[in-house]
Amino acid sequence: MTRLIAHELMTLGSRNPRIGIDWERRPSRYLTIDGVPGYQIAYSCGTCGLVLRREPGAPTGLLPATDVRDRLNAGLDGLDTDVIDTFAAQLPRGDYQVMLLDTKPALAAPGSAGDYFSVEGPAGWRNEEFEYSIDPANTSYYRLDRRSIGEHDEFFEFAVPLGDPAELDADVVERYSSACGQPTAVAFGLLDIEGPWFRQERHWGLFHFLLDGHHKTASAAANSGSIRLLTFVSAGESMASDDELLRLPEIINADQREGDR
Repeated sequence: MTRLIAHELMTLGSRNPRIGIDWERRPSRYLTIDGVPGYQIAYSCGTCGLVLRREPGAPTGLLPATDVRDRLNAGLDGLDTDVIDTFAAQLPRGDYQVMLLDTKPALAAPGSAGDYFSVEGPAGWRNEEFEYSIDPANTSYYRLDRRSIGEHDEFFEFAVPLGDPAELDADVVERYSSACGQPTAVAFGLLDIEGPWFRQERHWGLFHFLLDGHHKTASAAANSGSIRLLTFVSAGESMASDDELLRLPEIINADQREGDR
């Protein structure tokens, strides 16, 4: 269950960011880190399904956050200007839906029962008349929320570590398990909406690529706990309309109201 703490539409970013989106290798789209492709994250067709494939030799993309480390470890209670400025300087220039969320991560390995790209994704693109498949994931990631949107669409939320969770420092992960408050992770977000051409249903995929807080997120997942997440969801780089992006707070709040009944 995701709980929205705060949100605001902001124009942020740098002309020389560390994080970027590469459309030059069409039909594929890539998340880049320091100009190097890190993840294949979509096809440009809009009907091929959600994609999450880590590129060989992808850099980790960890961003320095020394100046705001204590604030993140203590946990943000609202949109902190200093924290936003620290990370916005590393992102592409554009409009962002900046959101602060409480969410519960669950680690999903490729091919496991909890893997969207092995279960819900293929089911959404299955057709008895001909063979149609989506690309399998090749890296572990975290499942967050899943919910229905209207009569036809479904919403799936993911947190993607920029590295292998198995290679994290186990002592640091354990230390966060007894941390006070709600330690905050930070992510670059993309909302991609895909649907097969042969039916109305679409899958909304909200991907949070972790820029900071890998150990915090791993600790929350290992302990079935929650993590606070500051995410910068890009309007210009998402495969969704501006109106759909602006609906995200409403969708999350509606889900929270349902959970409170």
